[in-house]
Amino acid sequence: MKRTTLILSAVSALALVGLTTMAIADDDDDGRGWCPKGKYGKGGEYGHMHRGEHMGMGFMGGKHMARFMKDGDFDLKLTPERVKEIMEGKLAWRGNDNLKVGEVTLDKDGKIIAQLVTKDNSLVETFVVDPKTGFKGPMR
Repeated sequence: MKRTTLILSAVSALALVGLTTMAIADDDDDGRGWCPKGKYGKGGEYGHMHRGEHMGMGFMGGKHMARFMKDGDFDLKLTPERVKEIMEGKLAWRGNDNLKVGEVTLDKDGKIIAQLVTKDNSLVETFVVDPKTGFKGPMR
C-alpha cells in the first residue's frame, strides 16, 4: 500500500509539473517567455514577475498590460508635486526615517529631477522620472 501511494504521488507531481510547463509555454504571447530579455538572458534582470520592458512604477507587460498602454497611447501627466508625493509614500512604506525626499524640479527637457537626501540634507541619490511613462532611473 505504501509503495503504491508513493508511486501515485510521484506520478501526480510529475503530471502537475508537466501540465504547468505546457501552460506556461502556451502563454508565450509576446515570444519572450515569462520575462523580458535582460542583462541575464531570457530570464531577465528582475526575475519572473515582470513581463514588460522599462514600464516603470511597477506596471506589467504582456497580456496583463492595460489596453491603453499596449497601444502606446498613454500619458500619466506626472507633475513634480505628484512625484514627490509618490516618493514620500514609498519612503514611508519602507520605514527608513533617515531618508527624505529633497528638491523635486522639472528640467529643460521636461523630465522630473528628484533628489533623495538624508535628514541633514546630504544627497543620497538623484533620480530622473519620465512624466509620461513614470519610468524612474538614477541620474548618471
